[in-house]
This record gives sequence, C-alpha cells and structure tokens, in this order.
Amino acid sequence: MCQCAHGKHPGTPRAPAPSLPRVTLAPTLCTSGRTTSPCIAWTWPLARGNAAGDDHDDDRPPRTCSLPSTSPLHPSLVFTTITRVSVARTPMEPTNVKFYQLGNGGDLIFERDLDGLSEHLGRPHPEFHGVEVNDQHGGELQWVITADLRGKMEPPTSERILFSFRESSWMDGLARALQEALARLCGQNVVAVLASRFAHHARRDAFGAPMAVQMHPQLRHHVDHLDYMLFQTQKELDNSRGYANQTHFALTQHGEAIRMLNKDRKSLRLQRAKKDATIVRLRAKIAALEITVKAQEDQLREIEDDDGGIDLQGGGAFLSDDDDFEEDEDPEEVDYEFLEAAEDGIIPIDVDVDVEK
Repeated sequence: MCQCAHGKHPGTPRAPAPSLPRVTLAPTLCTSGRTTSPCIAWTWPLARGNAAGDDHDDDRPPRTCSLPSTSPLHPSLVFTTITRVSVARTPMEPTNVKFYQLGNGGDLIFERDLDGLSEHLGRPHPEFHGVEVNDQHGGELQWVITADLRGKMEPPTSERILFSFRESSWMDGLARALQEALARLCGQNVVAVLASRFAHHARRDAFGAPMAVQMHPQLRHHVDHLDYMLFQTQKELDNSRGYANQTHFALTQHGEAIRMLNKDRKSLRLQRAKKDATIVRLRAKIAALEITVKAQEDQLREIEDDDGGIDLQGGGAFLSDDDDFEEDEDPEEVDYEFLEAAEDGIIPIDVDVDVEK
C-alpha cells in the first residue's frame, strides 16, 4: 500500500503529491460526446502518481476536456475539491469546481461496479470533474460534468475515454457519469469482459449510444432494453434542457425589448411635455407682444391726431407737409428793372475788387 494524492491503492510506494491539481481556464469552446452545446475547455496537469501506480504521469501532456455546473458537498462522500484555481475572466466564469475519484471507499450508485471493472481491465481509477457555469443569460446555473477514464499505460495499452455533458446538479451529473462510464468500458472492452461478471452489463459505444448485449440466460434482452430506454430518456432531458435554455433566453430578450420600449415611451412623453410647455410659453409671449404692439399703435395714433405736430424724430420741431413746400425761383429770370440807368445808358454795377499792391 502506498499513499499518494488520490488515496491508497496497491503499487510501489511513492512520495505524496506536492499539491492538488491546478485548473486553468482556456478561452476556447468545444463539443464532446453527443453534447452539441458549447462548453468551456479546461486544461489541468495531473498530480504526480495515478491510481495504477505508473511512472508516466509526469511525461504526459496536460489533459484538456469540456467542463460545466454546481451543488453543495454531500457529507457522505469523499471529495477532493480544487482549491488553487487560476482562471481567466470570461463571460462564462465558473462559480464552483469539484473533483471526484474512485478508489477512496465511496459508495455511490454504480461506483463499486465501475471501480471493479477498472481494476479488472488494469486501468487507473476513473476521475470525474464538475464545473458550475452561468452562461444562460440570467438563467439557472448548470453543471458541466466530465468523465476521464485513463487508459492502461503498460502493454497492452488501452484507449483513454473522455466524455462530458450538462446536468442540473453535481450529484445528478456524477451518477449519470458513473453509469455511462461503466457502460462505455463494457462496450469498448467486449472481449475482455466476456468471461467476467460484467459480460451482461449494458454497453455503450464511443459516442455513448447503446450497443447490443449478448442474451442473458434468464433476463434475455431485458438489460439492453432498459439501457436503451435510459439513453432515450437522457437524450430527451438534454433536448428539454436546451429548449428551456433557448426559451428562457427568448423571454429574456423579450423582457429587455419591452423595457427598452417602455423607456422610449417615457422619454417621448417627457419630450412631448417639454414641447407643450414651450408652445404655451411662446403663445403667452406672443399675446404679450400683440398687446404691446397695439398699445404703441394707439399711442402713435394719438400723437398724429395732436395739433401740436410733435415730431417724434426731431423732438420739439414742427412737422412740415407737402403744402408748405415752395419751388425755388429760376435765377435766370431775375428782374433788373429796379436798377436806374445813367445818362450814358450804362448801368453802373459796383464790384468790389481787391487790388494787390
């Protein structure tokens, strides 16, 4: 027995891992399995030492998968909660992150069968990650559950199985992941489980779809029929969840549109009230100006009717009219008969001439 980051398991004694797995959010979108909705891509390096006690964990590249949604810790479960998280600020920032690994003495549904099958196939203990995300535009929080079934490292090696999906809570998603992981292991290792107690378990292919199971002596095809019904029910729940998200988003958009229209209506009413007040003020000003103009016209009429003839422009000067105008006399028609002629018939005219000396 040895003590490692993931609990006790058979293998060569190794030093405990220095820290818990570190999670880093990458700004990418991906789809996994049969889930078509986009989800967050997470990358985390594995802790030193896995459940199988191999020596190749440090050389393997970081694992990347899709993760989503939340729920409080269950008191009867042994969880390793990721406490050191380095995430980038994005609109889909996770609110909670959880991690669960088999092999720690848990007693969840399907857990013992899955752990026993993993040991029978020589695989490390399966790991499950959950991330609670809030990417539904004001809707309820959801969980993105990711199952990581690492393959056998020693020859003959086995393929790694990685899938993810969305669920409403962490516990519901974990139970579903355990069942599907068990079915996928049975479906992708048909020959290896034929001679074991897992020969008649439900099977799933690489895409998570049900596979035909060999007929049970007593139950016949009852198990695979039940698994097919379970698969259809899960698919309908996924579709209903997606439809509910779309409907909620549409209702949110309609609500925002109604609020914007209501705001515009209030703004238009306020503008109309301001214009009406301006019109009333201008009408009152026009009426006052009309009264002023009429008073000035009456005053001008009284002045014109006054005999004093006060010139408004010239102060106390008299006004002149057209009857007082006289034409100028023609200087060429001057009568000089009043002058008396001298004896020689010459009329003397005195002219002052300045003689320069």
